[in-house]
Amino acid sequence: MLKILAADDDPAILEFYVSLFTDGGFEVQTAPDGASAMEKCLDFKPDLLVLDVDMPGGGGGRVFNLSRKILQLGLPVIFVTGLPEQVQHTALSEQKVSIFQKPVKGEALLAEARRLTSKPGPRK
Repeated sequence: MLKILAADDDPAILEFYVSLFTDGGFEVQTAPDGASAMEKCLDFKPDLLVLDVDMPGGGGGRVFNLSRKILQLGLPVIFVTGLPEQVQHTALSEQKVSIFQKPVKGEALLAEARRLTSKPGPRK
């Protein structure tokens, strides 16, 4: 089972992610801040990161930089943010990086998670 680590400082958004991605066939863990996200990233070994940009503990940008540039994990990342302009340059310069502006539609987010992890959707 593919694994997603979702980090956001809003508990309601984390609940939404758990429900959405679990129903979509992923194993999900969450983190309420950047520091927790980095710890869980090392322990959980996710296949995809879903990150808020503006959260305590360094935010999604810092988690991205640590995971990509220092740990060299190369994980696909979806930034879900109210501030897409803060990470627009990242998406242009990096592969497997997507940006969604809050509020995000679940179907679109799930489809992008599947695309980035190459997990097929349900068969009809």
